Amino acid sequence: MRWQWRVYEEPLREPLATAQGVWRSRSGIYLRLEDEQGHVGYGEIAPLPGWGSETLSADIALCQQLPTHLSPEVIAAIPEDLPAAQFGFATAWQSVGQLPYAIRPWPICALLGSGRAALEQWQQPWQRGQTTFKWKVGVTSPEREQGILRELLAALPQGAKLRLDANGGWDVVTAARWLTWLDRHGNGKIEYVEQPLPPNQWQALLALSQTVTTAIALDESVVSATELQRWLDRGWPGLFVIKPALFGSPERLSLLFRQGLEPQRLVFSSALEGAIARMAIFHLFETWQPCHALGFGVERWRSAPLLTALADYAATWDYLDNYGKNHYK
Repeated sequence: MRWQWRVYEEPLREPLATAQGVWRSRSGIYLRLEDEQGHVGYGEIAPLPGWGSETLSADIALCQQLPTHLSPEVIAAIPEDLPAAQFGFATAWQSVGQLPYAIRPWPICALLGSGRAALEQWQQPWQRGQTTFKWKVGVTSPEREQGILRELLAALPQGAKLRLDANGGWDVVTAARWLTWLDRHGNGKIEYVEQPLPPNQWQALLALSQTVTTAIALDESVVSATELQRWLDRGWPGLFVIKPALFGSPERLSLLFRQGLEPQRLVFSSALEGAIARMAIFHLFETWQPCHALGFGVERWRSAPLLTALADYAATWDYLDNYGKNHYK
């Protein structure tokens, strides 16, 4: 199967502040495959090295080295340390002759801006029927954020749930203090705290999970299927946040389900991927059947419109003429 690839870099619609810094743009690679009958498919490689995936330069090097024609064997041989590339090529291959996908309206978690902006931003999603929200913490001091959080928890209506995401930005002392504070002041509205400590502090993460009542979810610790398996072997009792665009071949997660991984332990989340990857992910949800609100309420930062016709995919591909050049294989 012949293929092409294009590198893109798109500015975010507005900067996104996290404990790891401020995002201002998103880079990746779009793929276009075509078989001998003229059937076309598209895929997207959207790595985030700060979140544990490979670098974009590693994916570019892979694209430069792959042969002119793809086969299932070539795609299966993509190394484990290139999970975003595995996802992009696997979903591109599966989409050939299958586009467009019908997308179900799953419940979506709305991502709120950092700081006091969150006090206003929850209202519009709530009016649209969204009841789950996510707020980035570790951006300013704990005292300031806890003061804002008190106001936010008081303002959120009954039935609302709030996820706090530290992006691994706390140390052990700060995490323990935060979680103890949440045990006292969460008002039953905290769904979980996401990645309170860096991934390399796995023993401290396990200890925290056993000493507090507020639920903890791992995110950066389980970027790939290999890492998720490692945490299952360690006996992690909590939730896992999975970014499918960074996780590797979708078949890896399907295999874990068949081996007994409970779907209710997974929360699916966006990696600020583009429209092509998002459509592939939502198609996979038909198989994976998510149990929690999806962390895909990120339109404020990167718009990923629904692609409801093959022409929409072609238009997305052609739009990249503004960002990069075409690579033919």
